[in-house]
Amino acid sequence: MNEKIYELIENKKYLEIKITLAEMHPGDISDIIEELPAHFGGILFRLLPKDMAVSVFENLDSPAREMLLHSLKSEEIANILNEMSPDDRTRLFEELPAHIVKKYLAMLDDKERKIAYQLLGYKDNTAGRLMTPDFVDLHEQDTVDTALATIRHTAPNKETIYYSYVMTEHRKLTGVISLRKIITSPGEAKIGDLMSTSVIAVSTDTHQEEVASIMAQYDLLAIPVVDLENRLVGIITHDDILDVIQEEDTKDIHLMGGVSTHEKSLLELSIWDNIKRRAGWLIILILVESFSSNIIKSYEDALSAVVALSFFIPMLIDTGGNAGTQSATVVIRAIATGEIEKKDSWKVLGKELISGLILGVLLGFLGGFKAFLSHTDPLIGITVGCSLLVVVALASITGALLPMIAVKLNLDPAVMAGPFITTVVDIVGLMTYFEIAKSIMNI
Repeated sequence: MNEKIYELIENKKYLEIKITLAEMHPGDISDIIEELPAHFGGILFRLLPKDMAVSVFENLDSPAREMLLHSLKSEEIANILNEMSPDDRTRLFEELPAHIVKKYLAMLDDKERKIAYQLLGYKDNTAGRLMTPDFVDLHEQDTVDTALATIRHTAPNKETIYYSYVMTEHRKLTGVISLRKIITSPGEAKIGDLMSTSVIAVSTDTHQEEVASIMAQYDLLAIPVVDLENRLVGIITHDDILDVIQEEDTKDIHLMGGVSTHEKSLLELSIWDNIKRRAGWLIILILVESFSSNIIKSYEDALSAVVALSFFIPMLIDTGGNAGTQSATVVIRAIATGEIEKKDSWKVLGKELISGLILGVLLGFLGGFKAFLSHTDPLIGITVGCSLLVVVALASITGALLPMIAVKLNLDPAVMAGPFITTVVDIVGLMTYFEIAKSIMNI
């Protein structure tokens, strides 16, 4: 499809392009624009009907949005910004420099500018930044017929109509009712008698990860956002939460690999930026790893006495590092999904200790047997086997413990994964190995 569109633009067959685009989903058109050269993307965007253009723009990634904003006229930008969903517009403004945001805010009409200032006034990564004020609101005394008329009249300007929120005159949230409930109820029935008063809501300062967790737990398509006085100020829909989940997962994966996050994609990132996002952790880890060299040096006499001990160092530290990383990954994921909380710390540590000991016995037997076959010295086999048992058990405990310590310190537990745990286990593993060797082999 990209090649076809490219060819049509080159040949200036704009009518054929319009016909082709009219049959496509906005998300697919966004993908095409992201792949096209900047000037072709601008041409394609201008051929879209106004309502579709806004949907396509909202689906574009950050670089493509910025590219279009640079190529469009001020009047065209103003039309898009005023028609955008408030939550998507807020996300766009978050990605732009302050002086550009100031310029774009001036392009908004009074109503939209007030909404934009309100949403930008909330803290980053909170429900207030994610929400939209475009929701269906009803009152308890409304009948079903009145509610349906309200929904029909306001639906084109609302983010979603699957849920309607029931408020008092002072905008206090009192209940929620689904569209299914409304359309299957008698026309004269009162909304107050049909609504659910057990409303799952979040406050404007609730962190976006917690919002995602709550929506997943209760399987919600949208969730209301209230202020400190329980006044309904907006809703967050599932599409925005999907974006949050993707962002948070990407951030966690980067942290677990010792890489800082960046807004640009890998292909758009310059070599220098790519180096900067990775160098910090690598420098820290190489400094910490220098302890490993010092440990080996301090046991130089033991290595000189039994050179064969050095042959099994890579196997020992790699196995320990892998065991620790596995444990950390399981615990971090459990923390992220809410499976475990702070009160479960001892239970988790106990389970990881038992698992680590059982795995240690298994791996210790295999490693020790391999060492014995390689050197036909039972003491070397026993040393390697015992070391693997202890190191795997300690690595499992360490992998579980460090993320939970991070949570207690209000840090992201993903920071304590990957390279960090491997480095810690390397140091502990080497010390354990040499101390066990000294005890068993009397060196």
